[in-house]
Amino acid sequence: MSIVVSMINWKGGVGKTTLTLQLGIGLNKFHKKKVLLIDLDPQCNLSFLALGVESYVDKIYNKNTNSLKSVFDSYFSDTAADAEKVIQKDLVNSRPGYVFKNVDIVLSHQELVLLDLRLARSRKSGKDHKEETGYEIEKLAILKRLLDQLQDENEYDYVLLDCPPNVNLVTQNAFYASDYFVVPAIPDFLSTTGISLIRDYMEKFNKDYKNMHQYAEYTEEYTDTKFGGIIFNMVDENRGGPKLTHKETFNSIKTQHPGYVFDNYITDGDGISVAGSVNLPIFAHEHLPRSNANAEKQARYFKKLADEFIIKIN
Repeated sequence: MSIVVSMINWKGGVGKTTLTLQLGIGLNKFHKKKVLLIDLDPQCNLSFLALGVESYVDKIYNKNTNSLKSVFDSYFSDTAADAEKVIQKDLVNSRPGYVFKNVDIVLSHQELVLLDLRLARSRKSGKDHKEETGYEIEKLAILKRLLDQLQDENEYDYVLLDCPPNVNLVTQNAFYASDYFVVPAIPDFLSTTGISLIRDYMEKFNKDYKNMHQYAEYTEEYTDTKFGGIIFNMVDENRGGPKLTHKETFNSIKTQHPGYVFDNYITDGDGISVAGSVNLPIFAHEHLPRSNANAEKQARYFKKLADEFIIKIN
């Protein structure tokens, strides 16, 4: 069975997309896990980073490659999305001229920016409120229905969902389909102040979805999505550890969320941004035009993070 993990933070600029991509690649590279990445954000940043803007535009707009938009379009047309057509293989860059064979991706689409409004307006009439509640569950389960096609085949070890910075219906689809949610953050006040609120909302969603299932006498039982932890990104170091102000934030968050802060973190530096600019993973640091030393260091930190992720998210 695949382990499905949503990467969620309502604060932008915390490196959520970078963590999703590099961590997914790390799970494959160091632990031989087969990984599926899903880009749910209409900004398409995960798609851009994974294969490059030009390649993305060619796939989506010139070759009409299926994307996450195809999945939701199938819901509106009352047809079943075909996972084999939506999942794109051999696209995620590994080094110049090469792609990963066991890191696949579902691309996002910029037209998804209006999707939440369309989903909210879409209502199916039932013979009573109980049946209509069942229809509302189906609206939440669009992404899960896609992933259910993969579970029978045990095709992926991990599915990582890069969520938009909101709690709209697309993000709720990700949460509904997930076994865990993980909060990427940077060690500052604005990035961390909403973590407790995120946990509260997710717990509320768990209760709401369970009540909906019971009320509608739904054929499937809802399983809670568990809190997987907090991963810090863009950490400044001093003498081999987080600098004082960042260490104080670490300790504060550990006190607020005991047992849920990952010991390993990702440092700040331009290695990741340089890798992104040439559409390569941080692990291809020897092929970067500059910042090779910093990129090599960040690659080592991602390896340690992948090692810990395997233990925590299992």
